[in-house]
Amino acid sequence: MFSSPFPDNISFFCGQQSSVVDSPLHPQEKAIAVEFGSEKRRAEFLLGRSCAHKALSKLKLETEPILRNRKTREPCWPETVCGSITHSEGWAAAAVGFANDISGIGIDLESLSRNVDYKISRHVCVESELKWLESMPQEQANLMLRIIFSAKESIFKCLYPVSKTYLYFQDAVININENKKKFSFTLSKACAEITPAGFQHSGKYCIKNKMLLTAILIPKISNNS
Repeated sequence: MFSSPFPDNISFFCGQQSSVVDSPLHPQEKAIAVEFGSEKRRAEFLLGRSCAHKALSKLKLETEPILRNRKTREPCWPETVCGSITHSEGWAAAAVGFANDISGIGIDLESLSRNVDYKISRHVCVESELKWLESMPQEQANLMLRIIFSAKESIFKCLYPVSKTYLYFQDAVININENKKKFSFTLSKACAEITPAGFQHSGKYCIKNKMLLTAILIPKISNNS
């Protein structure tokens, strides 16, 4: 459904169950799936891994297993790879690149059909974001809140695997450019070995068929950037 929001050196795949059923999974991945208590969670995991193998095929690494860190629940990518997986409402996506090319990559899928209580804005947003949301009609504010939420999820997924720094929602400030379908962000917390406090960067978002995708790519940068 979504085309790649990344440059050519990043491999991206997005699909739903019917489009990835032919993607073989590693026995260790299937063993992890069995541990999930619910059928829904099991299906999400397998779909995400299937998309990841499709993405890895461009890097000639599709046969490598993508295991799971039991503590953090993050994917364990092959040593040479940096990647991100996301799933929502029967859809999943994966993005991968070689670790010597990038410092981080993060994607997030959200279903806009799912009802979300606007009151979560107090937990998700900083004061400047709340004021901005309050300046617009409720329907638009609801959509912008969903984009802010998803963007912050992408930021965490982009930076945590390498830095092991836990970012909370209010550790990032988002500014959305609706015309260009982009967002910029500023971090108030340093992420060890990747970004300092005050780091600024940008990402993209796309909406199709009531699904929202946000995406962030951070090229290889030095510690003092």
